[in-house]
Amino acid sequence: MLKRFAGFGGLLLATFASSARAAGYYSGTHGARALGRAGAFAVKADDLSAMTLNPAGLARIQKTLLQAGNRMSYNAHSFTRAPTLDWGNLSAGVPPYVQFATVRNQQPWQVAGPLLGVASNLGLDGWGFALSAHAPAGIAREEFPMSGGQRYMMLRREALILDYTASAAFRHRGVFGIGLSLQWIHVPRLEYELVIDANQFPGDVNPINSELDMRAKLSGSDPFTVNAIVGAWYCPAEFLELGMSLQLVPTRIQAEGTLSVVPLSAEIKDEVVLRRDGEPANDVSLSLPLPVTARMGVRYRHVQAEIERFDVELDFVYESWSRVDRFAMQGDGLVANLLAQRLDVGSIQIDKHWRDTLSVQLGGDYALIPERFTLRGGLFYESAVADPSYVHVDFVSGPQLGGTLGTSAFVQGLELAAAYEYRHQPQLEVSEGRARVLQEVPGSQCESPFTDPDACHPQYLGQRAPAVNAGTYRAHSHVLSLDLLYRF
Repeated sequence: MLKRFAGFGGLLLATFASSARAAGYYSGTHGARALGRAGAFAVKADDLSAMTLNPAGLARIQKTLLQAGNRMSYNAHSFTRAPTLDWGNLSAGVPPYVQFATVRNQQPWQVAGPLLGVASNLGLDGWGFALSAHAPAGIAREEFPMSGGQRYMMLRREALILDYTASAAFRHRGVFGIGLSLQWIHVPRLEYELVIDANQFPGDVNPINSELDMRAKLSGSDPFTVNAIVGAWYCPAEFLELGMSLQLVPTRIQAEGTLSVVPLSAEIKDEVVLRRDGEPANDVSLSLPLPVTARMGVRYRHVQAEIERFDVELDFVYESWSRVDRFAMQGDGLVANLLAQRLDVGSIQIDKHWRDTLSVQLGGDYALIPERFTLRGGLFYESAVADPSYVHVDFVSGPQLGGTLGTSAFVQGLELAAAYEYRHQPQLEVSEGRARVLQEVPGSQCESPFTDPDACHPQYLGQRAPAVNAGTYRAHSHVLSLDLLYRF
């Protein structure tokens, strides 16, 4: 009965990732100076944010730079499931029409997103080197109520991720520069929970709740994933600069984790037992592709008396999220036992049908008091990553837009930089007829093509289980970033 039992596992890992980018697994950028420009930093790139946005910019840092900062956010995400008929409750002969209350992220505050690093030319003219550690820009934790309409999609997720980066760059006079960053992505902890329906009776469905509902949890980690970014800039004139960067390798996170399932009903005394070769086991492996990313920009500099008074930069970011067509989990011979049933976990694939995305970022700095006080700001737009039929509560899946404000104050070699970002997803509506995220019913006897009237419910012919992602999605975030930079 549990041949799809661990199918949610591939979905779980998808809520976590690396590097500071937009859309998909990511949300915004790290570094107060880059954030204050709405991420339009691929050309200017003259602090440690350059290590991921354009490593070639490190060659512009003529001194030694120490940088420490933190990114905080408030993430107000909500979901109102669309009203539906409860075909699992026919006590009166007619399925009741059920409406759902709006559920909200119960862990909206994310207070820690640190950045720490150093850059220097090591006394070599035209060179730049850097080392850093940072938590990627994104939403590390979300939690929704057990009784909410989203329960069959997600209850809770949390991840601890750190990126360790080493970079080197070279510039030829003030004409062009090239650079390379190597990243070690470390995922020491990730957790994800959702509710599954362990019902195994042919033709039965429970779109609202089931006596056999189970709380399923995956805990896992990935100690080492490699990423590489190459960048370049070119200055054809004093007032004009061009820049670009590219993630070199289409990499993926490979995580090892454990799976546990606990019945929600106190009346179910049986435990869910996972075994391999007759011995207790609960380990699973997951594979999560990461996108190839290309970033390019153009920057205008307004220089007076050899002092840059202001600049305006326009960046375009392309990400190949269509690589994430599905998430895969391998049970490696794992079998599940529940209610006297025994079945292989096998190889599980969850369709996501994500799409390539394009982001447009416009931002700049204005030296209100040169070398003393700088203002900055920006605007951005990001296209939707998810097909509308596959919108989910685990990600902000629709288009996003917003604006940023920032400032820097300078005292001798010290710079205090602060930035604020507002990020907004326009309201998304997914109808029940269009919804394609299905309830996990691992014991279902309804098999592809899901048209057998003896095994499948007549109201859901053509799909193995009820769709659970129909409804209204709302999301917005407030982000504050503070950095201290010291140049000497």
